[in-house]
Amino acid sequence: MATTVITGRDLTLTIDSKSYDPQVTSATLKTNLERNAYETIDGKVFFALDTTAELSLTMLADWGANSPSSLCEAMWTAASTAPNTSLTYTFTAATGAVFTGSLYPSFPDAGGTGKDAQTVSFTLQGTAKPTLTIS
Repeated sequence: MATTVITGRDLTLTIDSKSYDPQVTSATLKTNLERNAYETIDGKVFFALDTTAELSLTMLADWGANSPSSLCEAMWTAASTAPNTSLTYTFTAATGAVFTGSLYPSFPDAGGTGKDAQTVSFTLQGTAKPTLTIS
């Protein structure tokens, strides 16, 4: 049987009702389930407490971009002026699985190496478990 390689295909972030579709080179959506374990007379019992998510991404830096506009600049502004206001996202995998949710803004890095394309990497904390839609 052939192996299917699944890659992240598309990411859209929304800031102030404006959608950004950056040139992402790497994106990972990680969902964590926090559990407690309790020792009872009948044995160990597990209880799920909370679910958190984070989106780690690396993208080509778009500082100063005019069309449609710079995600780096929008993210910087959102983190500076409204760090506790969530941003919506849609992450689509090649298989048609679509993850949606909300994330808190973070300051993107600025800089890069000599002749390489400038990239920006950051991790955005999710507000809750993502919603999965399979088509």
